[in-house]
Formats: sequence, C-alpha cells, structure tokens
Amino acid sequence: MHLNSRYLPTAANAEHLVVLLHAFPLSSAMWDRMAAHLETLRDDTALLMIDFPGFGESTPRVNWSLATLPLEIRGTIERHTRKKVTVAGLSLGGYAAFEFYRMNPGLVRALVLSNTKAEADTEEEKKGRMEFAADAILRGADAAIDRMYSKFVTVDTDPEIAIDIRTWMSAANPEAIAAALRAMAARDDSREFLPLITVPSLVIASEHDEIIKSSTMREMARLLENSSFVEIASASHLSAVDHPEEWAEALASFLDRV
Repeated sequence: MHLNSRYLPTAANAEHLVVLLHAFPLSSAMWDRMAAHLETLRDDTALLMIDFPGFGESTPRVNWSLATLPLEIRGTIERHTRKKVTVAGLSLGGYAAFEFYRMNPGLVRALVLSNTKAEADTEEEKKGRMEFAADAILRGADAAIDRMYSKFVTVDTDPEIAIDIRTWMSAANPEAIAAALRAMAARDDSREFLPLITVPSLVIASEHDEIIKSSTMREMARLLENSSFVEIASASHLSAVDHPEEWAEALASFLDRV
C-alpha cells in the first residue's frame, strides 16, 4: 500500500518543492485552485500533493496513525527530490506536518501551518471523534456533511467552490473517515515542541474559522521561533479552498524568505 500523490512541476529546475497535505475529510483535489494561482505568481516552485489513506486515490486502511505517516510521506517525497522541502498542511494536514518535522527535521526547509493547532485532543474531543467515526461507518459521508459542511462555507463562499466542497465530502470513503478520526484522536500534543521548530514557518488563520480560532493560531505563531502570521479575511476553516488566491499569495510571499 502506498500514498497516492500528484507532482506539479512549474519549472525545469524548481527552487522550491512544497509538499501539500490536505484537510479532513477531503483529498489533494482541494489544492487545485490554489495551485493554479500559485503558478501565476512563481515559476520556481513545484508542488507535491499527497492523499492520506483512503482519500483521493490512496488505498483505504482500517488503521493508520499520524506517528507512522511521516515514513510514507518521506518515501513519496524521495521519489521526486533529495533536497529539503517546504511542508504545508491544513487542519489534519497540519497535524501531519508537525509529525513529519518531528521525525525528519533535517529534511524540512520550512513549514506552513494552516487552520491547525498544536494541542492534542481533550478526552471530550476524543469521545466526540469516536462517536463521529461510528456514525460515519453507519451513515457514510452524510455523517461528515451533517457535522462539518456548515463550518466549511460562509455566506461569502463562491457557489462553485461550495458545491465542490460538498462533492468532495460526498466522495469520502466511510472507513477512511473513521480511520482518520481515530488517527487524529490518538495524535501527540505538539505544544512543547513548538519552540524547538527553528525553520521558517508561516501560520495561516481564517477570520471565520469555527473549528480552530484565529486567536489559537496567533498564539501558536508567537511560540514558533521564526514565524509569520497571516489571517485571511472572510475565510472559513478551509482557507486554501475558500480563498485560494489569498492563500497562494501568502505562500508565494513566504517562499521569498525561505
């Protein structure tokens, strides 16, 4: 079994390779609009978009963990480069980015942490994820749509993007949803790890993120040694999907100092 990935070279000899790790319960397709905007801003950056187990084209598994995922992500990266990479993750992807840096600090040139947090789940949050997982097995993707769709869009979300988000959620494999929820519930706390992250980091928050508040992300940025903080106005939790141009602009600007 392996993780499906898509590699988008925008230059013959890319100066930057950015590894993009998607949100739950979507797939790497969520990055496509942002990637198209980034291509107009930089001609020196390649993108490697990875699907987590059971999402997109990756093989489903009943059990996987954020602690073991970095080995597979590393193997995927090494099929394309042996140089240091920028690792960018949104929400679940951010949790995976923390774990990748923890396991492979020498391979990371920079980090982009979007709509994510360093804290592990509380016992109450873990219980909620287990109930969500059971519901997903019972009702499929409807369980995720009922719980999360309203937090993924705002009154300002482009209707075409809103339809895409719902379509992507509808396509999610029930077993993959449940396995990802278990993986998130079991993840390590990264708060004490934050001051040890010395590479340049970009923290991207959203004004209207109901899942991870902008204030939580601003505090995370404060604890990182070499960080920039950007808040995207009017954006929901899925900032890179909801506002792909602004997200691409933030990334493009950040790469200038990496």
